[in-house]
Amino acid sequence: MSGKRFKPLRKFNRAILNPISRALIAGRFSFCSLLYHIGRRSGKEYAAPVMAVIKDGHIYIPLTYGPDTDWFLNVQAASSCRVKIKGKVYSASNPQQVDATGAAAAFPNNSRARIKLNQFLRLTIEADS
Repeated sequence: MSGKRFKPLRKFNRAILNPISRALIAGRFSFCSLLYHIGRRSGKEYAAPVMAVIKDGHIYIPLTYGPDTDWFLNVQAASSCRVKIKGKVYSASNPQQVDATGAAAAFPNNSRARIKLNQFLRLTIEADS
């Protein structure tokens, strides 16, 4: 899946949908979480609404728009981030891009049918979370 093909949609989401998601639902419900990351050039903290699932000490996040999104590149550059899932904030590190096979166990069967992606971010939850 090419990230360039989705560039207009990504811009719309960043400008319109992401602020609404951050304000109303992200981090409070299981289907929408918040990923806090530091800008690799600006040094500012940002929050991106994502879908995140916890399984066996890891957080899995589908790369809906591929691996060339700012939040993904920022997490890779910093090697860490924080993720708010169902109201709890987790510190996470060791970001790794994994394929659907590596992430399949984290998602229930009914979710796997809906998520037809092959790229995921896997983060290790820090012990102090």
